[in-house]
Amino acid sequence: MSSNSVDITRLTVADIFRAKEEQRRRLAKLPFDQKIVIVNKLRAAVKAIKGEGAIFASFLRACPNFAGEPLKEWDVVDEWYSNRALDPPPHPFDKRPDIIAVTTSGKRIGVELKSWINQEQIHEARKQETIEDEILKAIGKQPWNETKNIGYVRLSAKQKRFVQSDAGEFRNQIFALIEEQDNSWSQKPGWEQQLFENVSDLGSFPILNKYLDSVEIHPRPFFDIEWIQFANRGGAYSPNDMLGTLRSALVSHKNDDRYQNLRDQVGLDEVYLLVHYDFKAFAYNTPIDAPNFGFKQSAEFASRILNGDGGYFDGVFLFHFLWGKEEAYKISPSFGHCS
Repeated sequence: MSSNSVDITRLTVADIFRAKEEQRRRLAKLPFDQKIVIVNKLRAAVKAIKGEGAIFASFLRACPNFAGEPLKEWDVVDEWYSNRALDPPPHPFDKRPDIIAVTTSGKRIGVELKSWINQEQIHEARKQETIEDEILKAIGKQPWNETKNIGYVRLSAKQKRFVQSDAGEFRNQIFALIEEQDNSWSQKPGWEQQLFENVSDLGSFPILNKYLDSVEIHPRPFFDIEWIQFANRGGAYSPNDMLGTLRSALVSHKNDDRYQNLRDQVGLDEVYLLVHYDFKAFAYNTPIDAPNFGFKQSAEFASRILNGDGGYFDGVFLFHFLWGKEEAYKISPSFGHCS
């Protein structure tokens, strides 16, 4: 058996879900510095995913007998041939499926992995992250927070590419705005001084107005390191956003003609499809969780979509790939929870 299973992250389940909740602005009382640490860990976790081997190893822990019996050995497709000094089949079947394995009875199986993600949402989210990163670079190393009244600052960026020639003036204007707010803070009524100020009229700061929708100025508690940050994405959502993506993915993958002759070309007894919900979907797509709805209900939905028809695959599985929350369901030809 391959030993390439990796501990992708040291995140706890609480960390993961606190980060996601923060992205939806549901944990307003969580200290800001903790939010920044958690969200940065989440971003690092997304980058830490190494590929099919890590995902499949995690799936096996949740569903060790998915093929009807345990596996004796397995590897990602490239390593399957190289580790055993075997000649691969002709291209493109030398790259398919993603995983090749042998069960304890000697049955040779293949597993094709596909992500359950909304690529368009990921593209937009990453584009926005790039914009935010460029603005933070323009601000540069943040000085010690020596304001009298301001605890931290949260920026909200427009979807506009940042021009590096504006970097110097952007930095000047953001600190000028902070200084202006700090100086005027004590002029507010006492109760208002405990509330944050949302500065959306940035007309007197043209470079800020060019790139930012608003600047939130928050009072105590004070933070001295990275006290100027971006607000996390939030807003209303529905699980239907991701269910529509799942429907399209299942119908497309099961009928993909690239897998029509896979058994004969690769010499497999059975071929399975594993659709996984991973850190990229978690970090960038709208959630699948809602009151009385979660991953199990998503799997039931997927099973109804397939209605027992796995297309070119002998079985189809849906896998929730979040460290500490792994959960797998068989969705075709019948529905069932893996354990």
